[in-house]
Amino acid sequence: MTVLAPVPVLPQVHEHPVPWRPMARVTWLQHRGGLMGVLALFCACALAIVLERFTAPSHASSLLIRFASPDAFTLLVSVIQLFPVVIGVFVGAPLISRELESGAFRFTWTQGVGRTRFVITTLVVLAGFTVTSACVLGALLGWYIHSFEVVGVQSQWQSGLFNATPVTLAAWALFALVLGTFLGALIGRTVTAMAATAVGGVALVAASNLDLVHRLLGVAPLVTSRIPPMSMAIGTLNSTSYAGGTLSGGWLVRGWVTGTGGRELNRLAAYNVMDHVQTAVIHGLTDPTRWLSLHHDAFWMSYQPASRFWIFQGVEAVVLIGLAVLFSFATVRCIRGRARA
Repeated sequence: MTVLAPVPVLPQVHEHPVPWRPMARVTWLQHRGGLMGVLALFCACALAIVLERFTAPSHASSLLIRFASPDAFTLLVSVIQLFPVVIGVFVGAPLISRELESGAFRFTWTQGVGRTRFVITTLVVLAGFTVTSACVLGALLGWYIHSFEVVGVQSQWQSGLFNATPVTLAAWALFALVLGTFLGALIGRTVTAMAATAVGGVALVAASNLDLVHRLLGVAPLVTSRIPPMSMAIGTLNSTSYAGGTLSGGWLVRGWVTGTGGRELNRLAAYNVMDHVQTAVIHGLTDPTRWLSLHHDAFWMSYQPASRFWIFQGVEAVVLIGLAVLFSFATVRCIRGRARA
């Protein structure tokens, strides 16, 4: 009689994924060169802002003269606006393209890490560093330009500064980081991905400064008020209001004049009315509001009140963060497709 010996069943060994903390440490070691470069740029900008702020004159006339002459103000704002682009080029673009170009991804993604965990962990670690730096830099810039806002020569409503607050600059930094990562995964060549990120980032920042911010402020629901006439403020304005009352600190979008029956006057007729108002004021005949009332005219202004500034900041930040999330998903799908190929 033959007896079959039972074959021992070995317990299955369940592979545990690599913990998050070691993965974060490896991410820092891999990208410390790029992050140290970003930190150096951050420190240089922060030091320049602090030095400029403490050496700026305290009285209004000197501030006006200083702003009117070429100085470090324009350079500082330009460099800080390009800070997110630098992050995207030197941190985001090489993130995956370097792995693909060198072939190191064959080792990295087979060590219990996985492609999705690799992308998510790396982006979270790098985003925490870069977003914090951008937020602090935006806060420092706001502190620096406060004296220029007080004397009425600058305002954070203006497109260049609108994108450089702690909220929007941090959102732009996150978006640029993820955009560079996506282009790196899509292109697979480090230098090409860096160049594409630089071109795309600069183009988006420039488009936002020149057009997108003004469209956002002009398309959103406006407040319309009948106010005393403002000199030559007819037609599209897109400027900051430094006048008193409800308009102070707001963003002026458009001004127009209405005649009898509330009909809007064309530009020529509106300017004729404004000329008569100024003449009446110069000769001391009556105040502008009374003159307009006597002639059945009225001056109107559509604007965004100062109380909405941070609401618009939040809207832009949410849009940028949403785009960053979409590009993150696109990056994961891209590297999964490359791995299967």
